[in-house]
Amino acid sequence: MHWLFGDQLGPHFLTPGEGGPGPETPLLMIEARSVFRRRRFHRAKAHLVLSAMRHRAAELGDRVTYVRAGTYRQGLERAARGRPVGVHHPTSQAAVRLVRTLPGVTVGPARGFLVPMADFTAWADGRDGRRLRQEDFYRWVRRGHDLLMDGEQPAGGRWNLDHDNREPPPREATSLQVGRPYRPREDDIDEEVRHDLDRWERDGDVSFVGRDGPRLFPATRAEARRALRRFVERRLATFGPYEDAMLAGDPAMSHSLLSSSLNLGLLDPAECVERAERAWR
Repeated sequence: MHWLFGDQLGPHFLTPGEGGPGPETPLLMIEARSVFRRRRFHRAKAHLVLSAMRHRAAELGDRVTYVRAGTYRQGLERAARGRPVGVHHPTSQAAVRLVRTLPGVTVGPARGFLVPMADFTAWADGRDGRRLRQEDFYRWVRRGHDLLMDGEQPAGGRWNLDHDNREPPPREATSLQVGRPYRPREDDIDEEVRHDLDRWERDGDVSFVGRDGPRLFPATRAEARRALRRFVERRLATFGPYEDAMLAGDPAMSHSLLSSSLNLGLLDPAECVERAERAWR
């Protein structure tokens, strides 16, 4: 059995090898109420996470056992029943500590990152006491993955375009007048999630900050891919120059709004940078 956390929802978490499940391996997802009790979530975030998990479970069908439990430990005991369980290295320290204490759980390498942990460790260890600078790491990654490179040199002749990316917004403008970001449509699963959140709050079981709805960000791989395509085709060209600018009447400006899709594992970082590079070239 292979356990998928709520931020491991894309297909790249299911490919075999390096701790990944085989094509017939049964899957487990646990919706643990303790996650929302431990600290107060913004209600819109809670809605997005639960909607994404339930949508993914619906896509996986009979292959996945979806457990709603008070805690991860309770859900695992109920579903695994002593069977060995594999899981990719979680992203939070709390989850890492948990899975390492659970009997019968094997933790595989992390996925969902452009640079594996082992590669970063090797780079950091090779610094010979020099400071760990983002700029140096950024160049090392571009060379290693051949991103925006012309041979051994950066495409365009410069590594860093930060100086060019600090344009102020047009004078007296209220928006950048670029294509609108992708917005998903809610469905029955979103309605069910909202009903459950209402009930949890009404029962005093969980307390949230803020309000939710309509859902603004992708909850499925298909929605995330549409959001990526919309950004690359209509908004990427104006992102760079104005990436540090702000307008009161235009909160999104040209930003991609893809971070939630990356954080949920709906998109792989590699596909995002490769799409952006293809558009630039």
